[in-house]
Amino acid sequence: MNFGNLVSTSSSSNTTAPYKQPTQQRRTVGRFAEKPGIKAVRIAFKLLCSVSPTVAAHLTYQLLSRPPRAHERPWQTALREQAQTTHLAHSSGTLCVYSWGDGPTVLMVHGWGARATHMGKLIKPLVAAGFRVVSFDAPGHGESTGRTTDLVQFASAIAAVAKFAGPIHTLIAHSFGVAMALYARRDWGVEVDRQVLVSSFDHCKWFTDAFAGYVGLEPQVMARARQLMVDRYVGQLDWDQLSVVEMLRRTCEPTLILHDTDDLEIPVQHSLSLLQAAPLAQFHSTSGYGHHRLLGSSAVIERVVRFTSFQLND
Repeated sequence: MNFGNLVSTSSSSNTTAPYKQPTQQRRTVGRFAEKPGIKAVRIAFKLLCSVSPTVAAHLTYQLLSRPPRAHERPWQTALREQAQTTHLAHSSGTLCVYSWGDGPTVLMVHGWGARATHMGKLIKPLVAAGFRVVSFDAPGHGESTGRTTDLVQFASAIAAVAKFAGPIHTLIAHSFGVAMALYARRDWGVEVDRQVLVSSFDHCKWFTDAFAGYVGLEPQVMARARQLMVDRYVGQLDWDQLSVVEMLRRTCEPTLILHDTDDLEIPVQHSLSLLQAAPLAQFHSTSGYGHHRLLGSSAVIERVVRFTSFQLND
């Protein structure tokens, strides 16, 4: 299936569509792929949910707040060591912020369990095109301090880095980072001139429901786990208002949406939903790269650099 390069404008309706829990399916790749031992985990969670749903919810909250540690490849380490590094104070601890090149600032936001250099193949081409690229390790990720994080910490960290980096010409975000970047834009006032959104899901609840399906949680227990975060951030977090589609609808900057049609982690239909909400959107699809490898596609890199550079000197 090839959706080609499409242009769309947002619909005139601002009605928020109710979130629909996704149909669970067996996954073969990615964070929620079927792995040895998962059956035992599901049995344990099933027992815990029946005996003590409250304990099960607290355990779920702890697991969801602990991102996996991403392995850094040698070329990524070399790229990080070439950067100008700043240790930025944040409520979560210390954020490691990296900068390459000079010129208008491009801010990169990685996804859950990734790190600053995850989109590293884009950095040198953007620097060569005359941009300063700024990326960072989110709280609990990479070289930044902490071992746990959550949506509020992640989004507020984006806002802190954006303020530190100065005016943002282009925001480039991947996967979970898309939702967090749009959350930071809506609730922390982050401003950008244009944005590139790669491999996103359409609602933050989707991520938690995917986890629930993976470990065999009852929906009411997952709801309790989400409520724990709501209770922690009284008045600041509302899961029903974390539709990525609706957060995108509130923006008006030129937007490039990218997704691979063979993405088995987050289906391309999620980005197509975003496309319908973006006021000034272009859509570029790839095939055969999946959720992560499209970030290294020469066609994707060329498209991102061209989009970022458009009318730069006008």
